[in-house]
Amino acid sequence: MAEKDLRFKKKGVSERRRTGILIILIGIGIPFILSFFQEEGEFRFYSKTRIVERGLILQEQKEIELALYQKKTNMSETQRVVEEVKDVYRKLLGEDYYKDKWIFREYQGFLIPYKYALAFGMLIGLFGLGRLILG
Repeated sequence: MAEKDLRFKKKGVSERRRTGILIILIGIGIPFILSFFQEEGEFRFYSKTRIVERGLILQEQKEIELALYQKKTNMSETQRVVEEVKDVYRKLLGEDYYKDKWIFREYQGFLIPYKYALAFGMLIGLFGLGRLILG
């Protein structure tokens, strides 16, 4: 009589299913990682930003001073102290009521919308899901 092999088959995850899980994780990870590199929903290559400042004319400065004075007269004592501290720090940071900032952004070169990265990640994830199910 021949002896029967009493070993049990392992019911673990096959190699194809393991690669399916890995591909799903890659499909989720690609858009997640790329989300840190996008600006306003786009990947921008070769874009530049210019910041231009101009001084205000005398009439605009007087209007600002009048508005600040009216605002301070309606404040309580603690609010005035807090506002003075804010003014000191505002001047240290380089922000000023009497400078008008203009920001120009020029977009030149290559732009890729972030939704394409999401679509690419979904395609990879669906491919991994198919490997997981059929594996």
